[in-house]
Amino acid sequence: MKIRLFTPGPVEIPQRILRALSQVPPHHRTDVFRDTLRRVVDELRWLHGTHGEVFLLSASGTGAMEAAVVNLMSPSSKALVPSAGKFGDRWTSILKAYGVPHEVISFEWGTAIDPSAVERALDKDRAIEAVFTTHSETSTGAVHDLEAIARITRPRNVRLVVDGITSVGVHPLPQDAWGVDVVVCGSQKGLMIPPGIGTLSLAPWAAGAIEGDKLPRFYWDLRRARKSAPLGETPFTPPVSLVLALEESLKMMREEGLDQVHDRHRRLALAMRAGSRALGFKLFSSSPAHSVTSLIPPEGVDASAVVKRLRDVHGMYVAGGQDHLKGKIFRVGHMGAYDLADIHALLGALEKCVAALGAPAGKAAGAARAMSAASLAWQEA
Repeated sequence: MKIRLFTPGPVEIPQRILRALSQVPPHHRTDVFRDTLRRVVDELRWLHGTHGEVFLLSASGTGAMEAAVVNLMSPSSKALVPSAGKFGDRWTSILKAYGVPHEVISFEWGTAIDPSAVERALDKDRAIEAVFTTHSETSTGAVHDLEAIARITRPRNVRLVVDGITSVGVHPLPQDAWGVDVVVCGSQKGLMIPPGIGTLSLAPWAAGAIEGDKLPRFYWDLRRARKSAPLGETPFTPPVSLVLALEESLKMMREEGLDQVHDRHRRLALAMRAGSRALGFKLFSSSPAHSVTSLIPPEGVDASAVVKRLRDVHGMYVAGGQDHLKGKIFRVGHMGAYDLADIHALLGALEKCVAALGAPAGKAAGAARAMSAASLAWQEA
């Protein structure tokens, strides 16, 4: 049985990138690799939409999040965390681990962060120096109005630090144009390669933010990375094969065009929503993202059972709900090199799952009608 990934990461790896991964890797302290690393970092600036620095880290996205915290914050500085999901809460966990004073604004999971609440919090407490938030919340399939939040933070000279792990390469996120100080990303989502690379982009006006007395840092010390960058090196051993894969991924996005990449993800999300609704599923998020679609099964069907049957019977992997959403929702990822045919294949499998798991008869369309709904949404997008 062919295994297919529709998880919110890792995503399926295109053949071109698999071939790049199969190359014999050069030593990381050679001119061949130095030239490659320089090219990759230059292209990451394009992808992140910044003229500032991009740091490539041997880490998951969470490592890049921690690097952002320790390089921007001091023990006496205060942060604000607007959160509406598990990965918004992760910022809180990292700040708490380092003893950084912080305030949390919590929103219902599945809803969008209200920018006006951020504005009120900043006006109330002028000691807040940085806002840590997410753009695309992977745990709920919701997207937040980051541009509106940046319009609030930038004039106040408050740092805006964004988890763009399921946004970069999926949603438009032009860092400099929107006024975002820091964006972090992970390699196994929109970048289409295996886990192991974290990126952190620093807007030009935020270049000095990592200098001076901050939290304890050694491996995550971006000042070391800044010194190594002109040499085409990283301060510690980089994931060489993943860098080769990332170079190919960035080539693929260049060839398609970044606007077209973003538009394809938008159309995929619309197709997935339309097709799943035809099968009797409901959307969980009131502000649905283009990266992940979170679905509530028809009445009488357990979400965990759908996840298990898709995996065991159809070889398709999706993700269940997290924390209090376990058994209530499941999450379909469509980041990377997916197309409408992939959505059709998943909808066909979902229709069989719904029937096998005892959804009330007559409540859902057949697979053909679901695929037709998806195709119509794709064409009309």
